[in-house]
Order: sequence, then structure tokens, then C-alpha cells
Amino acid sequence: MKTGELFSSLLLILFGALFCRSSLHIGIGSIGAPGPGLIPFGTGALLILFSLGTIVEVIVTKRAEAGNSAVLFSGRRWGVILAVLASLFAYALVLNFLGFLLATFLVLIILFKIPERQSWKGAVGMAALTTACTYALFAYALQSSLPSGIFEFLGL
Repeated sequence: MKTGELFSSLLLILFGALFCRSSLHIGIGSIGAPGPGLIPFGTGALLILFSLGTIVEVIVTKRAEAGNSAVLFSGRRWGVILAVLASLFAYALVLNFLGFLLATFLVLIILFKIPERQSWKGAVGMAALTTACTYALFAYALQSSLPSGIFEFLGL
């Protein structure tokens, strides 16, 4: 069995449990009135669930470590990984300035274009559709306030 995968999964289960515990302290609220701890609680629960899935996969498949002599992270596209991380970091930096709509649209174009190598038409179309759906979900269905950024100055 792969002890590294088991160890990291157990560590992630511990972090997930800490997220859930902390979320309960600040309050998760109810379905009608969600509290500030709801999203961290869901994140911790998903982390636990996915880590348990990894543990089950490792135990069930019983891959022999001796037969797997691959170098760690071999074959990965490091440029794509760094571009995705940089675009997410930039998104966090410009979200308040550009606003949710523009910042999300631009970062989604990058995320659809670079890793998946889609055409510009496909990347722009999917970014527009995804941005519109998430805006409708958060602004209208959940009545969340989203940063308006430069659109506030333009009166939009």
C-alpha cells in the first residue's frame, strides 16, 4: 500500500475535522438562515469525504509500491499548474477593484483557455455562461452582495 497517500489522507481528515469543529463554534445557522460557518463546515466535510475516498481507493486497489517506480510529479505540466495558481492569486487581488462580473469573466477565460487549450470562442463563451450563472445564483437566488468594483463608479 502507498503509505504516503494514506498519511496525507489522514492528515487531511484531521484538517477537515478542525474546519468542521471551528465552523460549529461560529455557527452554521439553518437552511433558511445560513450562518458564517456554513461554507467552512461544508468544505471540511468534503475534505473528509474525499480523503476517505482516497483511503478506500488505496486499500481496495492494493497497488504494490515496489512496482511503481515513477518519480514524484513526473509528467505534470508545471507551466499550466503555475498559470492556474497565478491566475487564482491575481483573481483574489483584483476582485474588489474590477468587481465580481469582470474579474470572474477574465479569470475564467484564462482557466478555460490555458489548461484545456480551448478555442478563444469556446473559452469566452463558457466564461460568459459560467459568470452569468454564478452571478444569478449568488446575487439573485442567494441574495449575496458581490463586489461591483469599477461598475460602481460607472453607475451600473
